[in-house]
Amino acid sequence: MLLKNKSAIFIFYLFFLFSIIERSPASEMNASELYSSCKNYYNWVTKDFNEPVDYKMMFNMGKCQGIVETLGKTMLTLCYERRRNLNIDHKLTANLEGIKTIEIVEKIVAYGSLETNLRSISSQTYLTLLINKIWPCR
Repeated sequence: MLLKNKSAIFIFYLFFLFSIIERSPASEMNASELYSSCKNYYNWVTKDFNEPVDYKMMFNMGKCQGIVETLGKTMLTLCYERRRNLNIDHKLTANLEGIKTIEIVEKIVAYGSLETNLRSISSQTYLTLLINKIWPCR
């Protein structure tokens, strides 16, 4: 009977853990959210940003900057490795040598306004394809 109670408690905790994970607000950003955050970031850096800013907007602008910088550095590193004849898919590489973060954000804002299906694409996929298209690794 003691073993049976331990099993029931374990199952209860397992169920509780899965319900917490399922309701977790952490989900991947889609391309539409990335575009919106980067548009705010671009306006903040280059123009006189007159809208009131709350903590969530500041957080999302920082997220845009962080995603762009991290993915850009990764794609540049993979470009260097690809040049060394490693078997790396060309779609994952980009020659971003000398390119600044704000230049990439500028392209996201320019090209994002032309896209119609941004909600259905993950931010990482969209950004990877866009960067690779504009700055291919040769």
